[in-house]
Amino acid sequence: MGRSNEWFMRVHGEHDDDDGYDAYLTELSEKRFVAEHTIKDEYIKGMKIKDLFPVIWRASTEILDGLEVQVVIDGNNDIHVSSGSAGYVDFQIDPVGMKLPIRCWIHTHPFGSAYFSGTDRRTVKTWQLLMEEAYVLGGVEHYGHWVQDNPYELDVYREGGFLDFTQRWEENGSEII
Repeated sequence: MGRSNEWFMRVHGEHDDDDGYDAYLTELSEKRFVAEHTIKDEYIKGMKIKDLFPVIWRASTEILDGLEVQVVIDGNNDIHVSSGSAGYVDFQIDPVGMKLPIRCWIHTHPFGSAYFSGTDRRTVKTWQLLMEEAYVLGGVEHYGHWVQDNPYELDVYREGGFLDFTQRWEENGSEII
């Protein structure tokens, strides 16, 4: 141990909390629980899915401080919620009881841009035959909508439901500019 480390330990004492990382993980786990249950508590089977957008967006941007949220409505119209980093979301535990086909997959881009990333395009390609529609939220009224019948297009809408642009890609996932 160097002299500066010896001085720090004498002044500050030894710490077991590894600079607060354990506290961060505990807080994150609590926030994920709150976000998941906030969304599930607002969901009613058969509701218009767009009515859930404000709750999903708030969970992603306010409750989880900018983490992505993923919501899946399964073949029984049951809801499954998870969250992850800014670039990757999966289920923390296996979504036990999820029934295919997937009626709707929704995920957020909390940095505020609705489009399908390469990961998103690979996801819809993988699930295309078993997924009816998907949304990506870049805000409450800024979203992209994908449907199984148009597997290589994402229509992106802005405030008021106005079509802003259509993102297109090749079957191999390469975006068409």
